[in-house]
Amino acid sequence: MRFAFRVVVLLVFWPPASTPAQGLAWVLPPLGAAEYSRECRGTSSQPARTAGAARAAPTGETLPDRYLHRLAPAPWVCQGELRADQKAIAGPVRDLRDLMRAIACDLTGPVHGRFPRLLPFGDVVVSGSWSALAADGSQTLRATVTAGPIRTESGEGRDVAERLRAFCVTDASGTLAMVRTFDPNRGVVAAFAGTIDVVVEEGDRAFRRVVVVDEWKLVAVRDNQDADFRRRVAEAIRGGTGWVRETIDARKSFLVDSGGDERNYGSGRLALGLLTLLHGHVAATDPVVVKGFAELRRRRLEDSYSLAAALMALAALHTPPGEAARLREGGLAALPERTLPERDRELAERWLQALLRNVDPRAPADELRFNYVTGPRYDTSLQQYGLLGMWSARTMGLTLPPGSFGAAARHLLAVQCPPSGSAALRLTSYAQLRDAAGTDAPPAAREQRAQQRGHAYQDAAEAPFGSMTAAGASGLLLARAGMAANGENDRALASRIDVAIRDGQAWLADAFSVRVNPGFAERADHHWYYWLYCLERACELAGVARLQGRDWYYEGGLQLLSAQQPNGSFRAENAGTLLLDSTCFAVLFLAKATAPSPITGR
Repeated sequence: MRFAFRVVVLLVFWPPASTPAQGLAWVLPPLGAAEYSRECRGTSSQPARTAGAARAAPTGETLPDRYLHRLAPAPWVCQGELRADQKAIAGPVRDLRDLMRAIACDLTGPVHGRFPRLLPFGDVVVSGSWSALAADGSQTLRATVTAGPIRTESGEGRDVAERLRAFCVTDASGTLAMVRTFDPNRGVVAAFAGTIDVVVEEGDRAFRRVVVVDEWKLVAVRDNQDADFRRRVAEAIRGGTGWVRETIDARKSFLVDSGGDERNYGSGRLALGLLTLLHGHVAATDPVVVKGFAELRRRRLEDSYSLAAALMALAALHTPPGEAARLREGGLAALPERTLPERDRELAERWLQALLRNVDPRAPADELRFNYVTGPRYDTSLQQYGLLGMWSARTMGLTLPPGSFGAAARHLLAVQCPPSGSAALRLTSYAQLRDAAGTDAPPAAREQRAQQRGHAYQDAAEAPFGSMTAAGASGLLLARAGMAANGENDRALASRIDVAIRDGQAWLADAFSVRVNPGFAERADHHWYYWLYCLERACELAGVARLQGRDWYYEGGLQLLSAQQPNGSFRAENAGTLLLDSTCFAVLFLAKATAPSPITGR
């Protein structure tokens, strides 16, 4: 891949200002947030044969999808995102709009920032200087924007950077112009308006001008999980479940199995929708729920996703209301015994046996690894769902084959990625939050040294990313709980699982972002809702309320609230995602659908 480099020198003379910018810092409530209204737009020129022609071309065309994520990152700044000095946002940037947010929120002085792996541009460098702070708190920035080849990062194989370069344009350079206003009395950026104007070389003699404008205005400064947040979450759950209920009642075509394809998922989506309704506080006696389960019971389920989702939905149908909250709040020490009608017990048994047949026959004798159907294939997402189905069956009183939970765990141990670093992992449990309630002391946290080890889609040699790492950690937590409940007393294996869970949590803490699917940059805008649902499951199963001091639920919830549409559904992150999938995952996250495991939770 060829990269062309341009050197651009801007000489800018600023008028005198009355107030220096040094010493500024954000002042937000602990784990609170600043909420903004925003207007953003992206346009482009028609392709041109030279960079000069593209730079002079008008930008009245629709911006091609590849240049911005379909789902705009939400207009919030969370205190948990800020660096320790409270002067700038930390964390990955994967969208030009978030690049402007990062620049606008950085109060450290001159701008010379490197934003690695900002696809499809590559490693982006922004360089310029803010004017001195004027009496009204305003500042102006003119900066250069240049893109270079993606570098290999410490601890990763060279092939990762090479794979990412295949998704990048040949070259890009241009300017960033921005005006911001800082309110020193409130300690926040009160507004900013930025414009990125770059010329992109898309290929041989193909150039395009890309212009992205983003404008933010402060709405309010919010306390962590305040009454407004709780009200919005409740309304979002009601709206989302209302939309899912109408969709199931209308019997949409994507809820029907097409036949002949083990990945058709129609029954799985029906089960996922029913699971969402139950966790979204729709009564089990609701006519649509009753009809939906009657239909699901008639279906011939084949693929692992559908079977696992159906087992989860059936377990939820027979779960006492409020059980997850009681476990989370310490009101229950263990899962109560379920009593299923004989019809549902026989059905669950058939589904479980079908699920246990959907495995990769090449697996070593002591490993259990799941495929869509029986055949030579596996992946981390399917492994998580296989374990979800197994655990759901166990909670309904079904008997699992001896050693099955341990065998499923061994596969996840075998495909966990090598360490990318080490860190002091800090986890705050719900019990520790309860202990600190009503006091001025911050909640305690459990600190452990851990290796940062993620999970990839399939094998350990691949680059890890957020949704798969959370799926791997969830699967291991489920396996650990299942081993204890199933009487699998393999202490050596249990110890390995505990270490692997801790290492997965350390990877999640280090790479944490709810604005994108973190990790391998090409996956940043893929399966974003699934990433948040997997994150919810990984944290809830372990009883983790705060991850490395950050309120994962609050930050994720703020992102989701901005993505809901007036009809209650949640906008899909890309054209290939069904609204049903995105809406179900969003509601399940907001409703905290996963019950903390009494075996592994604290």
